[in-house]
Order: sequence, then structure tokens, then C-alpha cells
Amino acid sequence: MRGILMSTARNSLLIALVAILTLVGPASGQQAPSTSAEHEKAAPVVRTFGAEGGYRTEVKSETHGILSQDDRRQVSLLAAQVFQHVDEAREAVDADDVTRARREVDKGREAIKAIRAILPKTTVRTTTTAPDGKAVYEDEREVQEDRVPLFEGMVHARTMAPILAAQRDANRVAGVQVVESETISTEVMVDLDTVEAQLGRAAKALDNKKTEDATRALLLAQLRGVDLRYSKEDTPLAEARDAIWLAKRALEENNSTQAQANLAVARQQLELYRQVLPENKRKDVTQMMSEVSQLEKQLQQEGKQATNGAERTRRGNAVTQWWERLNGWFGRHF
Repeated sequence: MRGILMSTARNSLLIALVAILTLVGPASGQQAPSTSAEHEKAAPVVRTFGAEGGYRTEVKSETHGILSQDDRRQVSLLAAQVFQHVDEAREAVDADDVTRARREVDKGREAIKAIRAILPKTTVRTTTTAPDGKAVYEDEREVQEDRVPLFEGMVHARTMAPILAAQRDANRVAGVQVVESETISTEVMVDLDTVEAQLGRAAKALDNKKTEDATRALLLAQLRGVDLRYSKEDTPLAEARDAIWLAKRALEENNSTQAQANLAVARQQLELYRQVLPENKRKDVTQMMSEVSQLEKQLQQEGKQATNGAERTRRGNAVTQWWERLNGWFGRHF
């Protein structure tokens, strides 16, 4: 099973994870402090089934912990870290470095443990009573969401290409491109239970010096642990978001001409997206188009004149915020 993914795919994944770290890092510093999930809980939800006077079943759900937006960012970042450790573990196995592979597997499992510590938990109590009011069945268990976004709405080729390469190789996904395609991935979900189980198998295989079994488990973590969802309708939004990202890179390099070109593409794609929305849902898109247009005009007026570092930083932060807002628009139900 060794060498199923080419080394270029591994390098792409590492680049992708660096991109995520770059995008998530600065943004989180601008967030208000997250609310601790340890000390808050949502109001209980009670559902009752059965007719009055007969057998009745009550299901009471009580969630402990509330995820803030910053917590969601943490979860997505840690999910990305998990796959970095998976990829590096596979690389270490191919290099016959079992010690390093085991260390990377353990790091991946630690990241999953941290995710579970952040995610809220829900206590579900089920009680069935007979017509005389006597309980004939009772059950209580604690459940937790096991599917989290790798990064909501992110479809950049540098992020998803390695995972898609692995899935194509296994004949699970055929002919799918991440960007510039009729089918666009707008959501990438990680199945924590699946990834955690495969990392456990990999750890056991490495302890027993069964490197081929370890490689297979790590590959299955990539194949079965990631769920890709596609939607044609979000294509203009995906194009706009990618153009915004390229504009950000151009601004960082003080390349005003390239930044203007990318901003123009973003504005055009936003207009296409705006046209498919109901009239009462276009306000946010119109506002962003106006902001993009203003930056375009500023860059045109400045021409090739160099911009000072502080202004580049301010503009970079603004474009990053646009990028994040665009991510939040994917899959919205109108």
C-alpha cells in the first residue's frame, strides 16, 4: 500500500494547511474572547410521543456548552492539523521511520481529543411510561457531534487536491476538480469517529511493526474520514471567493495591477451570484460589491505608486474579512 499518493500530493496538503493557518490565525485575533463551553448550557429540549392516556415516551435533550464563532475556527483549524499529522505519518512510514510515524499518529489523536474537549456535549434522557404512569423504559446517554468542517466553504485547489487525489485513486471520486469545474465543493466535513478509529488502528499496526497495515489505516483516514459535498449553484460564489484570495496575495506583494484585475473578477462573479438571489436577500452581496469597487478605485488612483506597510496591512485585513464573509454564504438556504 505504500506510495499510493505521490509526494507532490503530500506537499500540496502541507501547503494547504499552511494556507489555512495563515487565514485562520490573523482573523482569530480580531475576535472577541470566546465564551467558555464549560460553564454554559442551552435550555433543555423536551419532545413527547404518544397519545394522552396511553403509552408515552419523553425524550429530553440538554446540551452543555455553546460554540462561539471563535470556537468553530479552533475546531476547523485542529481538524486541518489532524490531516497534517496523517500525511506526515504516511511519509514517515514510507521512509521506514516508524518512531516518527508513531509520533505523528499520536499528535493526530491529541488534536482530535482537543476538538472533542471544545465541542458541546448533549445528555439525552428517554423515558417511556405506561397508561398508569409507571416507567417501563428509561435510558440516559451522552452524545456529541462527530462531524466537523475542515474549513467551511473552502474549495481552494491547494487545500483539497491531495484528498481528492487519494479518493480518485480509490475510485470513490472520479473526474472532480476543485476549482474551474461545473461541480464545486462547497463543504468539506470531517468524520471524527472514522478518523480516530483509523488512527487507533495505525498506532497498533506501528507498535506491531506492521507498516503496510499502518499505511492502509492512514489512507483510509483520508478516504473515509472526509465527506465532500458539491453544488453547481454556488459556482459564482466560489469564483468570487478565489478571486478575493488572489487579490489578497497581490496586495501583500504590492502588485496593484494584479490586485485590481482580481478584484474586478470578484465583483463580476458577485454580481452573477446576486442575480440568483431573491430581491430581499441581496443586501449583503450589494454591500460587498460596493466595498470591492471602492478599493478598486483607490488602487486605480494610486497607479503604480508604492503603498506603505500600514496601508497594505489594513487593506489585507479588509480583504481577508471579505473572504471570510464569502465562506459563510456557501450553502445558505433562502
